[in-house]
Amino acid sequence: MPQTNEQTVLELRGVLDYVTYHNEDSGFTIARFIREDTGEPITVVGTISARNVGETLEIRGQWTKHERYGNQFRVIEYRPVLPTSAEGIKRYLGSGLIKGLGPVTAERIVATFGDQTLDVIDTHPERLREVERLGPKRVRQIREAWEEQRGVRDVVIFLQQHGIGTSQSHRIWRQYGGDSVAIVRHNPYRLAEDIRGIGFRTADQIAQKVGIANDDPRRLAAGLAYVVSRATEQGHTYLPVDTLTDNAVENLGVDAEIVTKALEDVVQSGNLIRRTGADATERIFLPEYDEAEREIAERLVALLQARRAESAASEQSAEAIIAKIEARTRVEYAPKQREAILAALVEGVLVMTGGPGTGKTTTVRGIIGELTRRRTSLALCAPTGRAAKRLSEVTGVEARTIHRMLGWQPERGAFQHDADFPLPEDALLVDEASMIDTMLFRDVLRALKPGARLVLVGDSDQLPSVGPGEVLRNIIDSGVVPVVRLDTVFRQASESHIITNAHRINRGVIPSLKNERDGDFFFLSEDDPEAAANLIVDLVQRRLPDGYGVDPVRDIQVLAPMYRGDTGANELNARLQDALNPNGQAITRGQHQFRVGDKVIVTRNNYQKNVFNGDIGRIVGVDTDEGKLMIDMNIGGEGALHVTYDFDELDELTLAYAISVHRSQGSEFPFVVMPITTQHYMMLQRNVVYTAVTRAKRLMVLVGSKRALALAVKNVVVADRFTALTERLRGAANT
Repeated sequence: MPQTNEQTVLELRGVLDYVTYHNEDSGFTIARFIREDTGEPITVVGTISARNVGETLEIRGQWTKHERYGNQFRVIEYRPVLPTSAEGIKRYLGSGLIKGLGPVTAERIVATFGDQTLDVIDTHPERLREVERLGPKRVRQIREAWEEQRGVRDVVIFLQQHGIGTSQSHRIWRQYGGDSVAIVRHNPYRLAEDIRGIGFRTADQIAQKVGIANDDPRRLAAGLAYVVSRATEQGHTYLPVDTLTDNAVENLGVDAEIVTKALEDVVQSGNLIRRTGADATERIFLPEYDEAEREIAERLVALLQARRAESAASEQSAEAIIAKIEARTRVEYAPKQREAILAALVEGVLVMTGGPGTGKTTTVRGIIGELTRRRTSLALCAPTGRAAKRLSEVTGVEARTIHRMLGWQPERGAFQHDADFPLPEDALLVDEASMIDTMLFRDVLRALKPGARLVLVGDSDQLPSVGPGEVLRNIIDSGVVPVVRLDTVFRQASESHIITNAHRINRGVIPSLKNERDGDFFFLSEDDPEAAANLIVDLVQRRLPDGYGVDPVRDIQVLAPMYRGDTGANELNARLQDALNPNGQAITRGQHQFRVGDKVIVTRNNYQKNVFNGDIGRIVGVDTDEGKLMIDMNIGGEGALHVTYDFDELDELTLAYAISVHRSQGSEFPFVVMPITTQHYMMLQRNVVYTAVTRAKRLMVLVGSKRALALAVKNVVVADRFTALTERLRGAANT
């Protein structure tokens, strides 16, 4: 190992072998680098794209010495180059960057041609037939992939000098072709608009390097849109002008006066929308959210008015209707259940809400049965596949996910069912409605034919949707739509500690922590976060499978309040992957490693694959030659539903041994384990714990400190979302 000398700038050449840590926001990376001259592995640190794994890089930097980790090479700048050694070529070809070439094939090719391999592929590709077991089809595939790689190489090198990795560079090339470099030089902010996975910060870094000034109108316009867009990621549908201005000043590093003038220009262009609220605040929307809220309000009110006008004089007395339903179903409904059934038959729109064990399922069955008896055609749906499956099981009627019900058509880039081609059914019942965000609810309403009935069922005390908006809560708060709140916990449900403790938590009362032998709710005290993480791994790997005879991957789900920390989802996923699936065939992308057998969750809607944010599956195959990952998306169900991801799409997946509580919405899991430690103080909120507990079907285990649990249960203060739907519903109802 060389002596450390921070004054000496050196150049090294080698392969970026493995990323230990990568910060998506700052780009700071810690990685293992194999030197080409010595074959020695060294640790490199600095701003490096995590997507360069497997590539040969020339790096300039300085040796430093870390107090704990020893010698490290701090990277000042780097650029990708084609490898020259046989070992480097083998790593390069087998890294998955070139479709049709995996590690095994790459090794055979390099064994045949040595350090002349790249020259052979580049100038005499027909010679690849000399390689054992390499047929004409594979040779042709490699040749075509190499031609594409050669065409994009200059673009890739230029972009990677600006911090953009290989997979993103290929997306840019596919979007812009030979104009890629010119477009990036002229207006790199287009990348944030056009290319999935590239945001404003990356585009801004490039802009600085190509000489775009801080107060350039292109930068200011993109920066303002970025701030509003980031707000939607936090659940807002708009930002107050003052909040937007403050955030833009902080993000862009310019004076408020410059931001104010730029905002006027952007609003004038129509790229942002300004509205004045009832409280006289100035609100700034992205156009799509402004239009979606307006459309939701108008369509909901239209459904309400159409049904009331039609049925006001035609219904029998409430008592007579309910008496006949109870006689047919042999069920004696509670007063609130009767109110909900009657409202579903009379009103155009109904919200039915209530916690676990309050009879939502029994009431839904009553509504379905009576609508069916009246020959009212009915569709059932839910936001997630798990929720739809559960709805089907408890009602005996087919239920679909919202996306599959609406029917996404990739060739049109739109849903099949919309205002021009509505759903054929006369009524729609939507379960787990608290999960539905603004844009998806807009699409649901567009697909309903005029005069259709709409029943929204959900628990308004759970966390709001992952996406922008707070639709169910806004509808309830508006006072425009009839709402029935089921508030009686029935006797059978009250025997479950999961249910009784969920209601205690929701009332701000510490749950009962008596660990009864035959109980379904346990609290395991462990104040130290690292020890709590070890205990969680032991529960999932050994204690619960041994004690209950369950599959640790299929039946047990860890729900974490946050991603970071010793008991965050990221760290728990790494530990559980090593504990439950240490030897699966693996593919590494950046700091993430996916193995055959891993449980994974989809983090971004992919309409072409018909999979959606929150879908959970299990990796069943890796094809390194084709650069593909195969996933069974029907984990825990019957049959197989296989989906294929290209390696450059793997940023749409993450491990799912542990997921966030937010991502668990709409799903039930037989066994739930949840860490609750003071490390998670930012997310120690009542509705977070309540939502997690209500996800457990057979067993709930909390692991952590009683102090953290008490803090969470007492903390009812939740950050408000900026939404205008409540106000707009009231306005539409009064026009």
